[in-house]
Amino acid sequence: MPNETVSRIPTHAAIIVDGNRRWARQRMLPASLGHKAGFDRLKEITRYAVGDRGVKVLSLYVFSTENFARDAKEVGYLMDLFANNFRTIADEMNERGCQVLFSGRREGLQQRVLDAMDYMMDLTKDNTKGIVNFCLNYGSHAEITDAVRSIAREVKSGTLQPDAIDEKTIESHLYRQLPPVDLMIRTSGEERLSNFLLWQCAYAEFYFTPVLFPDFTKECFDQALEEYARRDRRMGGNTKK
Repeated sequence: MPNETVSRIPTHAAIIVDGNRRWARQRMLPASLGHKAGFDRLKEITRYAVGDRGVKVLSLYVFSTENFARDAKEVGYLMDLFANNFRTIADEMNERGCQVLFSGRREGLQQRVLDAMDYMMDLTKDNTKGIVNFCLNYGSHAEITDAVRSIAREVKSGTLQPDAIDEKTIESHLYRQLPPVDLMIRTSGEERLSNFLLWQCAYAEFYFTPVLFPDFTKECFDQALEEYARRDRRMGGNTKK
C-alpha cells in the first residue's frame, strides 16, 4: 500500500450498501444475482477495512426495516443469503480476532437467520482487534424509539429519575454502545442517510460515490479513506481535531 494513500484512518466507518439491484438490472440479470455479487463484495470489503486497513469498527447497512416491503421472493432470497453465508464471514473474522455484532430488531426475522446471527456473535464475543456491526432489520427511528421505551420503563419503575437523563443515558440504551461514526459511505449515487445511524452520525463525514456496491472495490474504499483524511474535522469548534 502506498504511503501517501491515507494519513488518518476513521475509528468507526459505516457503509450504506446500495446498488445491488441496479447492478443486476444493468446486466439484465435477476435481482438475486445482484445481491449475491453484493454479498461477495461485502465479504471482501469487511476483510479489507477491519483486517487490513485498521478500521476499528465497521457498520454495514445490509437490510432496513423498510426493506420488508419489497417483493416477498426477493426478501426470501436475502434471508437465505444471510442464513447460509453469514457464517463464512464469522469464521474469517474470528481468525482475525474481530468481533461480529448485529444491530436491529430481532422481531420479524426468520429463526434460521437468528440462529446464524447468534452463532456469529457467540463465536467472536471475546475478540478485541476490531468490530463488524451488521445492521439487519435496522432503522434509526426504530432504534431511538426502542431506546426511549426502555428509558421510560426505567423511569416508571423508579430506577431512573427524569432529571438524570442526558445524552449518555440515551447512548447507553441504543442497540450497541459503539464509538460515533467518523466516516459514512454510501454507494450507488444516492445522497441521503435513509434512516441509518442518525444519532451516531451527528459529526460524521459523508462520502457519496456513484459506484454500485458490487463494483465497490478495495481501491474504491481507499479513495473514501483518502477523502476522509483530507477533511478538516472541527466537530463544532474552531480548530482542527
